[in-house]
Amino acid sequence: MSPHTFQGSNIVAAPRARVWAMLQDPAVLARVVPGLSDAAQDGEGQMRAVLNVNVGPVKGRFKTIVRVLGAQSPDRMDLEVEGKTITGTALLHTQMIFTDLGESTRVDWVASPRLSGLLAGVGGKLIESKARDAGAGQRYADRFFGRLSQEA
Repeated sequence: MSPHTFQGSNIVAAPRARVWAMLQDPAVLARVVPGLSDAAQDGEGQMRAVLNVNVGPVKGRFKTIVRVLGAQSPDRMDLEVEGKTITGTALLHTQMIFTDLGESTRVDWVASPRLSGLLAGVGGKLIESKARDAGAGQRYADRFFGRLSQEA
């Protein structure tokens, strides 16, 4: 694992098949991911979108590509999220494992971000500080999965 790896677990108030379907739908993702817009399917296992970010010193409009690197429906999904802006690139590898709990689903996740370019100098310190805060990744995930539950 990278030193900047975040991991956690969340419960989504929907059956596993529904959670899987929502995570494949660009319109749903545009509603539940803060700052995401213009989301559209771009071939098999790929989506394009725009992500507006404003976290500490990291601000910008990222042209984003989400690629499904591996999927075993409805058990596991490995994603790569690549966001580019004039100041650099942000790359996020995410693995999610879905456990059926009947009317709800547990999602165990691991996320590893990497920054390059000028963005690395500006945002690198922020990621390092968040990586030292054991609950930082979980707080962001709680917001995302909470919105996903509301959407369901």
